[in-house]
Amino acid sequence: MESNRSAKTSGSRRAVFEHVMDVILALAGVTAVAALVLEYGFHQPIVPTTTLHWAESAVVLVFIGDRLIRLGLHRHKLAYLRENIIDYILIAVAVVIVAIEFRAVLSFGALYVIITQAYILVVLLLRGVGLNLRFAEIGIHPTWLLVGSFAFMILVGSGLLMLPRAVHEEYYTNWHYLDSLFTATSATCVTGLVVRNTGGHFTVFGQGVILALVQCGGLGIMLFGTVLGLLVGKALSLRQTDTLGQIVPAEGIGKLARVAVFVILVTFALEILGAVAMYPMFTQAMDTHGQPLSQAGAVWHSIFHSVSSFCNAGFALYAKNMMQGVRDGWAVPSLRSHWQIMGVMAPLIVLGGLGFPVLQDVVRSLIGWVKRLIRRLRMRNATVPTVPGGRRLMLHSKIVLSVCLVLILLGAVVLLAIEPGGSPAGRIGRHGLGNPEYSRNDWQRMAWPQRIKEAFFQSITARTAGFNTLNMAELSDGGKLWMCLLMIVGGSPASTAGGMKTVPFAMLIIVAWCQLKRRREVEAFHRSISLTVVGRAVTIGVLYAGLLAVILLLLCLAQGSGYRFIDLLFEVCSACGTVGLSTGITGSLSVMGKCVIIAGMFIGRLGPLTLVAALMSRARHIDYAYPAENVIIG
Repeated sequence: MESNRSAKTSGSRRAVFEHVMDVILALAGVTAVAALVLEYGFHQPIVPTTTLHWAESAVVLVFIGDRLIRLGLHRHKLAYLRENIIDYILIAVAVVIVAIEFRAVLSFGALYVIITQAYILVVLLLRGVGLNLRFAEIGIHPTWLLVGSFAFMILVGSGLLMLPRAVHEEYYTNWHYLDSLFTATSATCVTGLVVRNTGGHFTVFGQGVILALVQCGGLGIMLFGTVLGLLVGKALSLRQTDTLGQIVPAEGIGKLARVAVFVILVTFALEILGAVAMYPMFTQAMDTHGQPLSQAGAVWHSIFHSVSSFCNAGFALYAKNMMQGVRDGWAVPSLRSHWQIMGVMAPLIVLGGLGFPVLQDVVRSLIGWVKRLIRRLRMRNATVPTVPGGRRLMLHSKIVLSVCLVLILLGAVVLLAIEPGGSPAGRIGRHGLGNPEYSRNDWQRMAWPQRIKEAFFQSITARTAGFNTLNMAELSDGGKLWMCLLMIVGGSPASTAGGMKTVPFAMLIIVAWCQLKRRREVEAFHRSISLTVVGRAVTIGVLYAGLLAVILLLLCLAQGSGYRFIDLLFEVCSACGTVGLSTGITGSLSVMGKCVIIAGMFIGRLGPLTLVAALMSRARHIDYAYPAENVIIG
């Protein structure tokens, strides 16, 4: 009895001590963030740099001491060390580097500061991962976690963009929080609508914040945190696995972690390849001041536009997006004349919009096809007549690939048919920035081969990417309406794209077709589709149509009668579909109009069904059914 009491007493004391350490660690984290912001967020630090470096050193000592103390108090030290191995590796590396004085490269003081700040950033990231997994562990509904993570990213991003270091000094006096919130929401929701010129208004620091928001928003902070947690050796609990299953579709619970790692690896691999392929294009480009890009600038532009392309964000570092250089009077070719636009950017947009389940399924099928081909070559002279078939594509992949191919072809063909000669509008295509004369009647001046190329690119980018090589304001009302329809459909489920999504759109078409054919079951590719999936698709379609109607009504009320209805509809479809194309009215929106578009981008990125599911997370499942009765449809 006495031993049990003493064990309980020591356990309670240890719990109290750990709570105190958690409080101290939280204060240290806040101090670290404040020190970094004060040092790098202002052109001239408002606190002496020496004081900030001392504070950062104290924070590092607190972080290291916390880990060492917890290791000493833990009963199973080896298991604890294995679970937090990254922390102890960082401690060892930091101590070893500081112990060595690299005077040939940097002074010891400068090296110490770099190591200290790098260590703080990595530790803060790891603590964020732990907090992310802890939220999933305590049983918060996955949809609320998703909504909360996006809202948190937007608030943090808008705060960072308000720092003086994020904006060029000549623009900072007219830089307001609503514009910062708009930009952060557009980046996090991978939309691309902007109220300021991204390349000319923001510094490299501000552009880096936007790019980080695009990357995290495209894949989701929950997915990033989970994968990083897996990489540092943290196992997922059942609740964490369920939360991840709501974000990353997989065939089984055991494959969730594998799919999540696949998503991250494929994303970074494609973005790196895209940046390398785009680099030659930007070595010939000009910056916002008409000067040739430096080598470092070309590298930064390549990375920025590659990430923005794969994440279907549509952010560009040019006032006229991919129309930059069109009759600007500079002795360089325009961006859209380079082969990388159709050869690199367009494939990145398509791959990012297909969805990771489709990419994984295609990769598996290709690997299976290669294996079968190798077997056939090896068994060519053998007596075995055939080789067993490999894994076929899933029904989901077949629907996505078919719909995407049809929409790309149909989108280009209809745009060419609607816009045979263009219309004489004259505003800049994407953001309403720059000289309108640069793009007046641009479509009319094009030769047919160039029109075909640009029509195909716009057909690809209109379904959520938002890059433009055409002047959207120059399109006729019919052309704008057609682009709106493409924006409404959007990309595919479980991708970086937005919109209603291709699969729900396909389900509506398939249901109508099966009804016309008097089929008892909903069928596609010789497979039956459950009524649950059909009901979900109908729900998404109805909710998305309702979202468009509400946002459009609010925007019409906010902007008054000074705007054409088709332009407001275009803006709403672009915002809710997280596309980013504009006829040039984004920068002139009223305060209320900007708030409405912010809401449209946020709900459009998460999906109206996600928000409804979050609001109805406590709704109980009903196990009974009422008697059936027919109603007259039409």
